[in-house]
Amino acid sequence: QSSNSSRTQPQSMSRQDDKTPSGVEHLPTHDATLEINVVPIPPAPQNKWAALYRSSFFQICVVSALAFCGPAMADAISGLGGGGQATPYTVNAATAASYCAVAVISLFGGPLASRMGIKGMLIAGASTFAINGSAYYVNSKYGIQWYLILGRFLYGAGFGFWYVAEAAIILSYPEEGRRGRYLAIWVCSRNLGQLVGGSISLARNVTNAGAGAIATSTYLIFVAIEAVGFPVSLLISPPHKVRRADGVPIILAAKQPWRTELLALWRAIIHPRMLLLMPIGFYSYFYGGVLSTYLTNYFTVRARALSSFIVPSGIIVFTGFYGRLLLDSKRMTQRRRAQVGFAAFMIPSLASFGWLCANQAKFLHMSSSPKYDWNSSGWANAYIPFYIMQICGYLCQTYIYWLISCFVVDVQGNARNGGVFRCVEAVGQAVSYGINSNVEARFIPLAINFALAVICIPFTMVLVQQVPHYRDDSTLAVGAPAEGKGVEEE
Repeated sequence: QSSNSSRTQPQSMSRQDDKTPSGVEHLPTHDATLEINVVPIPPAPQNKWAALYRSSFFQICVVSALAFCGPAMADAISGLGGGGQATPYTVNAATAASYCAVAVISLFGGPLASRMGIKGMLIAGASTFAINGSAYYVNSKYGIQWYLILGRFLYGAGFGFWYVAEAAIILSYPEEGRRGRYLAIWVCSRNLGQLVGGSISLARNVTNAGAGAIATSTYLIFVAIEAVGFPVSLLISPPHKVRRADGVPIILAAKQPWRTELLALWRAIIHPRMLLLMPIGFYSYFYGGVLSTYLTNYFTVRARALSSFIVPSGIIVFTGFYGRLLLDSKRMTQRRRAQVGFAAFMIPSLASFGWLCANQAKFLHMSSSPKYDWNSSGWANAYIPFYIMQICGYLCQTYIYWLISCFVVDVQGNARNGGVFRCVEAVGQAVSYGINSNVEARFIPLAINFALAVICIPFTMVLVQQVPHYRDDSTLAVGAPAEGKGVEEE
């Protein structure tokens, strides 16, 4: 480990191979020919406000606030089932278009981040948040479906910029020992937004015990909250000004020509560990289109509004415990936490899928599709597996980003790896919503989702067994040949 004085000087280094001194491979954060810069620690803050404003904790809070204003509101609308519309199929097509845009932008997230900067990407993404709610409002009030599809596509393109920047911050900024806690704050903020959105929807639709669309005025409240995201995004600090609590500076990759950036991107895509991550990445959000369609088809308006309230409530509680008590546990090695953390959400997920498949088969054999209200006989049987799967879906997403952070550290590397991974996630979402836009394909998407859960297990287990037993960021910022320090037990 270098002396403290060496940390205060920017350093340029070239990787010589893909292994740490302990022999543990890591996800590639940059090509072997790329230089990295260790950002000098910013000067000591002059007052308490400056110390808070430049802290990694404050940056996580800003990202979490944006998650509240943007994707949380989008998820709250989606949580109504079919975007709150009477039928889910046009909305599913629009959502598929949105995630196609997210996938393209996310794929090139690394090269774009080196040009625009993390702050620029975050601001660009936040500027499109309000388009999402307006698209639903215009379609609901005036029946203009082309704007729903166009608006969702534009939102998806902007969200792709925000998506990559958010991933880089979430993966790079937290100090060791706080990663699970910060991930829980981020997930809880996103679901607190859904909770607020769900309470609004429930309040405005509580008397509607029939099928159909939610009250049109509900969307205007979502638009207002989404519009707040843009000024909030201006509060984010660029990486070179962030001061982490442990004194370890942020690692940045030096700006490279496009050809070099694209080569590094390609090598990140084909890296064995990234290939192992792809199955669970594709699976992780696939359930969104499946469960949204299930909720719309089989539940009344106010039952859907109730769901948009109680689902995020459960997610906030469970992800908080999951991040703090399991992922940040000091009683287990990092690898053991990876093993237990994976089982904690995958086992109940498989049970829920079996339950949902049994329900779907029963509903399809009925003379007419049921519409369960919250006081209907059979509501619990139809809803409980849906609820468990929603909770497990967010535990899965929290786990994946914690798992990636076991291997990677520098900001551009995280933008590149996070962008590739989020591209895979978005492709999964686009495929899911695309399949669910077909009126006739009611059982097929659920069966595919179940199969994806089973397929991703062996690939993820191979990756889990490669997780270092311990990680120490303090040697990473100066040491350098690798993206993350892995220490194997003797």
